[in-house]
Amino acid sequence: SCPDDCPGFPDSVVLKCHYGYNIASFSSKDRRPFLIPKYIDIMYCGDETGAFIGDVGSHTARFGYGGEDCPKVVVPSAVYEHFESNGVDKNSDIKNTKRVRFSAPVSLMNFPPNDCFRISPKSGDGGASDPSKFGGDGSGGDVGFIPVYQSLNSNEQFQDSTGISQDGLIQDMDAWACLWEHSYDVLCVRGNRKHTLGHKHSLSENIASSQLIQDMPIDHPLLAVDSTSTVVETSLHIANDCEKQRALMLETLFESLSAPAAYLAPSAMLSSFAYGRQTALVVDVGHTGTRITPIVDGYVLKNGSCRSGRGGKWLCSVQQSVLEGSWRGNVDTINKWNGWKLWDKGGAPPCRENGVIPRYIANSKFRQGSRQDKKIQLLRQCPFHSMTIHEAMYEMITSPHIMSLDIENHHHGDASTVPFCGYGGIESDDKSNQESDNMEIVHAEEETEKPSNIHDEEFNERKQYELPDGTIVDLKKTRAGADLCRIPELLFSGELPSFVQPHTENKEEYFKTMMPIQHLIHQSLDIILDADVRKELCSSILLTGASSLLPGMGKKISLDLGEILPSTYKCKVIASKYDVERKYAAWIGGSILSSLGSFQQLWLSRKEYDEYGAVLGLQRFKS
Repeated sequence: SCPDDCPGFPDSVVLKCHYGYNIASFSSKDRRPFLIPKYIDIMYCGDETGAFIGDVGSHTARFGYGGEDCPKVVVPSAVYEHFESNGVDKNSDIKNTKRVRFSAPVSLMNFPPNDCFRISPKSGDGGASDPSKFGGDGSGGDVGFIPVYQSLNSNEQFQDSTGISQDGLIQDMDAWACLWEHSYDVLCVRGNRKHTLGHKHSLSENIASSQLIQDMPIDHPLLAVDSTSTVVETSLHIANDCEKQRALMLETLFESLSAPAAYLAPSAMLSSFAYGRQTALVVDVGHTGTRITPIVDGYVLKNGSCRSGRGGKWLCSVQQSVLEGSWRGNVDTINKWNGWKLWDKGGAPPCRENGVIPRYIANSKFRQGSRQDKKIQLLRQCPFHSMTIHEAMYEMITSPHIMSLDIENHHHGDASTVPFCGYGGIESDDKSNQESDNMEIVHAEEETEKPSNIHDEEFNERKQYELPDGTIVDLKKTRAGADLCRIPELLFSGELPSFVQPHTENKEEYFKTMMPIQHLIHQSLDIILDADVRKELCSSILLTGASSLLPGMGKKISLDLGEILPSTYKCKVIASKYDVERKYAAWIGGSILSSLGSFQQLWLSRKEYDEYGAVLGLQRFKS
């Protein structure tokens, strides 16, 4: 800033960003900047564009500036909704009060804020006696917790085919924009100076000034990862929903997020660019499932895309069911033997009584019948509770006791046995099950003899696990415990445990949406008609996604594909040894793409959007 007594200070100064926008002006009488809502034509050139990248995934949302090696903001893909006004006058002229009502980030370790609860005084017991009372009508209460995607809006352990088809569809675009606004605030995106010295408003500022900052233009083009690219368009209705969502995303980027330019990119294409390849078969083992996407010369082949519901969330649900002993089927299908030995001999599942206790309950102290107890009853009926449980299960599934998928590390006695299969069947008698249980224990003890170079304490820690509430899970003396160490094998098993299968007549449709990874890759390659392209895709199989970090995943895929595919196809699975590169492959690809000088002519500018609307963007960003 220029001092007041500067002799060279002109009568008026107009500041322009490097895109050519008139973003602020100064006068000699009043040094405070005021905005000029005037946009001129944009000239794209050079590599230093300072783009802002956002990837709102199914589990976490990642944000950061283009050209950097990793995202700087990583938050859960959900927001709080505050039912109270928080000081906003209903008769005020402030626009977009919906954005003020939402807040991010959410914490899965603690209770939501008090103004996110709406408990009806007429419900008496808080609705604990009748779960159907909890709903948005306020009859029993409501919780202001909104996941971004429809597939996360269910509190059921296992998704059906309908929930799988909704993966990638945003249920509340204001919640999606709220995550962007949070990243704006943390990384100082808004303001008239560069982002390293940008204006960062505090939460203590009044609503009017905060709203004024939200309406300020930004000096960074926005590259958003297109979540609809993960949706397998099996019907015309789903295809129309995806197109409407892409149009709504562009409208939000320009209207609500003040983007000077924008671009929508498929996540699979960006993951391929992150590995430096234009042609690849992207295997994304994510939170809500596994997606196989062929990329040829930088273009997504949608007809070859396949989707399976086996992913990190599904594995966590299986693990939760085993710990609680709660099968999906009818109560009559459960007998005394369930892998934890006989219940009448002290072999009940560790979490049979109270279920898996998440950290937000384990860290709190509450009395029965108190207001906090009513909050817990409300939370148990909303997606917040299921997301916190999956966080606890994900911690367990990534612990050192999980065995590698490498075939050399499998049990020799039960290598051909699918984990958890045979549990809860009424056709098997208890005597044979008990003999089988004892036999499995012997095998587990033989294979888990302590190596000479490992101390006793370290070895014992690997054979037991402590849940957030202090419950100890024995992983050595029972078949269920031994199977928990082999749970990643379920991603590749041709048979599913009986307690995760739906008890309906439409089982064939369910198994089509729950294919193992190696068969899913084979199905995707079969759709590709060109033999040369198939061979090129086989030689470049890219492994991404947080759930792909399970030990031995890359070698397991390579071995299984070698047994399925013809000998003329040479499979090569490429998996980065760095966790960050696998977790955030799509964001890293967007960071690389936005830094290329040849890419700058592909942005959809504000002037083009104002003239043609989102229709031009849908044509330009058609994958």
